[in-house]
Amino acid sequence: MKFQAIRATVDCVSDMGFIHSKSWQAAYRGIIPDNVVDDFLPEKRAAIFQKVITTNPEEYYLFKVDDIPAGIGSLYKNYEENMDETEGEIYSIYFHPDFWGTLATHKAVEFCLDRLKELGFKRIVIWVLQDNIRARKFYEKHGFTLDGAQQILEIGKPLVEVRYSSFV
Repeated sequence: MKFQAIRATVDCVSDMGFIHSKSWQAAYRGIIPDNVVDDFLPEKRAAIFQKVITTNPEEYYLFKVDDIPAGIGSLYKNYEENMDETEGEIYSIYFHPDFWGTLATHKAVEFCLDRLKELGFKRIVIWVLQDNIRARKFYEKHGFTLDGAQQILEIGKPLVEVRYSSFV
C-alpha cells in the first residue's frame, strides 16, 4: 500500500467533497437526522472546501492510497477559549467507507499528529459526536482519552460532542 498525504489545493476540492460526503453519510446515518445526512452532498462540500482552502489558516490534506483519493483531514491550532499556544487540533479525518478499517486510516492519524508536533503543538485535541462509537474507539486506539469537555451542536437536532486529547 502506498499512502500519500497531499497538502490540499483547489484542484483537490472535487475529490475532497466526494470523500467527505460519502464518509459523513455512512458515519452519521442514524445519529444525525436523515434529511440533514441526505443533503450533505459532494458538490456542496466541494464548494465549501474551495473557499476554506484559500482563506482559512488551517491545513487541509487529501490522503491517497495507491494514487486513489481515499481520505481527507484538517488540522491546526486549537481555537477554544483559554487554550494556550501549544494546543493543536485535528478538526477532521474522514475516509471513504471503502477504506474504513484499513492501514491508511491509521497512517492518516499518525500523519496529523506528526504534522501538529512539527508545528510546535504539545497537546492535541479532537472533538467527536458522543454517539459515534466507531470513531471514538478509533481515536482511543491511537492514545486519545476523554478529557471531560463536552459541547452541544445543533445539526438537525441537539447532539453532544465530546473532546479527546493526547500529548505528542
